[in-house]
Amino acid sequence: MNNSKQYPFKIVLTGPESSGKTTLAKYLAHSRKVVWVQEFARCYLAGLGRPYKRTDLQYIGRGQYAWEQWVVAQKPPQLICDTDWTVLHVWEHYRFGLPDGEGWEWEKGYLKRQPANLYLLCAPDFPWQPDPLREHPAERQIIFKWYERLLQETAAPYAVLQGSFEQRIKTAISLIRRNC
Repeated sequence: MNNSKQYPFKIVLTGPESSGKTTLAKYLAHSRKVVWVQEFARCYLAGLGRPYKRTDLQYIGRGQYAWEQWVVAQKPPQLICDTDWTVLHVWEHYRFGLPDGEGWEWEKGYLKRQPANLYLLCAPDFPWQPDPLREHPAERQIIFKWYERLLQETAAPYAVLQGSFEQRIKTAISLIRRNC
């Protein structure tokens, strides 16, 4: 857990594509009256003009970290993130495999991992929503297991959100109230 006085209580929505992360992050931020950290990769990839490469993950990591630090500088009581290093890590590993001796590309840009006080792992238990930036409609359950394994291996505090949007919100709010 993060007990730093300079850093707000950090809540991260994580999980595979099309599992409701953005919708939940927006809702939670609005309901808690805080600014949320959006997913930098969407902006970066939308303007890239070519297929992305592994090296692009360094710039995506840098952008995600910068957006997070910008929101932290506003001194919110809570920090709600649509994504963080966990998404970049699983994405790079699943898409490109293990790194060579030079380390993870995303980590070269995401300067310092500030762990979350609570990870909300979104299950892919509802229909896929098409999006030009999404790549793995048939592999969401496999990728979900990668996320869960990463959170377990890093001893991150997490809970799985599943079911309807209403059920996910109810669970998320209960967990935030209990932990915050």
